[in-house]
Amino acid sequence: MFRATIFFLAGVISYLVTGWLVTAPAWFRSLDLPNARSSHTQPTPRIGGLGIVAAFVIILPLLWVMLIGASRNWLLATKFGFALLSYVIIAGVGLVDDLRRIGPLAKYLGQLVAALIALWSGVTFLYLHIPFAGQFEIGAIFAAALTILWLTGFSNLFNFMDGIDGLAGGAGVIYSLALAAVSIGTGHRLIGAGCLMLAAACLGFVAHNFPPAKIFMGDVGSLFIGYVLAAFATVTSNSGERPVPFIAVLLIFGTFLYDTIFTLIRRARRGERLWEAHRSHLYQRLVIAGQSHRRVTLTYYGLSIALGAGGVIYTFAGNLVGDSAVDWLRILILLGSILLLAAFTLYVYWYEIVVQRAKQAFASEAPAEVAEG
Repeated sequence: MFRATIFFLAGVISYLVTGWLVTAPAWFRSLDLPNARSSHTQPTPRIGGLGIVAAFVIILPLLWVMLIGASRNWLLATKFGFALLSYVIIAGVGLVDDLRRIGPLAKYLGQLVAALIALWSGVTFLYLHIPFAGQFEIGAIFAAALTILWLTGFSNLFNFMDGIDGLAGGAGVIYSLALAAVSIGTGHRLIGAGCLMLAAACLGFVAHNFPPAKIFMGDVGSLFIGYVLAAFATVTSNSGERPVPFIAVLLIFGTFLYDTIFTLIRRARRGERLWEAHRSHLYQRLVIAGQSHRRVTLTYYGLSIALGAGGVIYTFAGNLVGDSAVDWLRILILLGSILLLAAFTLYVYWYEIVVQRAKQAFASEAPAEVAEG
């Protein structure tokens, strides 16, 4: 009962802080003004992610004390403190960018500092995960490079996907719940509890951000959520007696990973400069084609739930079927996930074609109606 109260408290803190930021003085909350790349039309506060950060930073130490206790293992306690510090740093980098707009190099250097601190605290890859072949130990240098690339890459990826009302916050809820399920089920209690707390904090924010949004998450929230999820996934897939298969992590985060990778490949093939801002993500293309933020966001929720369920089943396949059928079940999950994402991509292209043809038909009929008039 007490643990449930802790998670509820995380949601309440996030909800209250985010609600205060909606009406806070303009000089503090920072307004996001519409531009050519925006998906909104009205100036909107953009540091709502502070509510999520506040809930996380307050509640995570309480979870530590509840699950680990007032540990006399100073090395373990110190590592936990440095991990928490890295989370605060990544949030600070996002907040400064929201308020002052720093350059991409300075922004990445801040993320790099956070990742190095997390690396020292024990957040690191130990194995190279190859589906159906197992996991293999990797050297320290390669492990460090892979960890830094994953932590900074996924935090930036999550930031890229925070482009319409409710999308990133809702994905944070779904991803956290799925990661909590596989973490708790494989014995990673603290990570699982942290994921549940992050889900509650994201839910408190979504109450203010679901279409039509009263406030945006900002980099302070999107970088933070992506970074924390990546760190939790790294720990739960590389430690304990039963590590979570990393392919299950990729499935859980599949919607954002797929959208970003597909978009980068498409832009590269078209000869576009990948470092320049754009509106080419699949979710942005649906909005440009005329779908509402609510409809697109709910579509991504559905995809995320389906892929997240796939990741959970993939993890516990051995508990559901006999040993001889485990690989077959996992292959079916992977094939089903690929087909689902392919179908969604075809739907985006089909919808764009239908809308374009409707516009052309309307344009061709309009002059005729004018002439008749």
